[in-house]
Amino acid sequence: MTTYKFIFSLLTITLLACGGSDQKSESSDTPAVNVQTVTVNTSAQSGFSFSGTISAEQMSTLKTRHAGYVKDILVNVGDEVQKNQTLLKIDNAELQAQLQQAKAGKDQAQKQFEIAQKDLERFERLKASNSISEKELEQIQLQYQSSLSALEQAKQSYNKVAAMMDYTNIKAPFTGTISNKMIQEGDMAMPGMPLLSLTSSGQLEVKSDLSESQITKVKPQQKVSIEVPSVGKTFEGTITEVSTSSEANGSRYFVKTTFENAPKEVLSGMFAKIYTMAENNGDSKQILVSIPKAVLVEKNGLEGVYVYGKSNTALLRWIKTGRQLGDQVEVLSGLRPKDKIIISAESRLYNGLQIKEITSSKQSKRNTKKE
Repeated sequence: MTTYKFIFSLLTITLLACGGSDQKSESSDTPAVNVQTVTVNTSAQSGFSFSGTISAEQMSTLKTRHAGYVKDILVNVGDEVQKNQTLLKIDNAELQAQLQQAKAGKDQAQKQFEIAQKDLERFERLKASNSISEKELEQIQLQYQSSLSALEQAKQSYNKVAAMMDYTNIKAPFTGTISNKMIQEGDMAMPGMPLLSLTSSGQLEVKSDLSESQITKVKPQQKVSIEVPSVGKTFEGTITEVSTSSEANGSRYFVKTTFENAPKEVLSGMFAKIYTMAENNGDSKQILVSIPKAVLVEKNGLEGVYVYGKSNTALLRWIKTGRQLGDQVEVLSGLRPKDKIIISAESRLYNGLQIKEITSSKQSKRNTKKE
């Protein structure tokens, strides 16, 4: 009986071993997925990059010199306005009364002056005919000068109040867009208090501060690329200003870069990165790595690409991208110059998938047969 049990156990183990061998053989016989690959693009470039903040060419914070309650706000943030357009009104009832009073004083002084002027002309004719004395003429001349001074003073008073009236109707100093509103209707506006912010809707520029080692690598009218990460695009630009002194900026040199064309999706205050090519100044060459944008894989906010890994398997490699260069995208980290990336596959890719590289000509023949 014991011998029988031993023989039965031995047969069971043998059958299980055979079954495992068959399963392994079946797994190893799974065909590899055909894929097409390309080697990442590499190019040598010299130069460097620096960052900056985008701002409008013209920016203005609108204020008033008159204290008063805000009566009407005629614009909202984001509104486009024209030069000299009225944006905000401050209650000016008190100034209106002062203006009427100043106008009445000016009109009265004007009449007094006209009377004194006629008297002077008449007394000058009388003196010419020796009908009055020199002293009488001098008295009339003094009255004339006094009335002239009174008229000038009345005009100044009127102009001063009229100028204050202008500060109760806040107008746009240039064509642009309302970028901020710092007061509400009914609030008290005080002299020097910011009311509205206005930015020009035309040219945009990037303002940067460079170090001593960087400032020697840029010059006015130098062509550059401006990357705006928040919109995922790169634009052409030109360096328009390069500071020649750092004394007023804490050992940093100011540089201004303007966009060739004003992009609508780019807003003032965004971060920008500027790439410039050095011009035969002995800079060491840097390797630029780029891949087709179409092969990017995005998952949970990360970017990756499938590469041809060891043992003929697909491997998802996470990367960090930079500028967009046409249909290519710059790879800042995650890939090496000789890596092969998978650009097409006959089935869905995943980590560890067995793959087989085929040439473009073979793939073309396959497609022809399928058709």
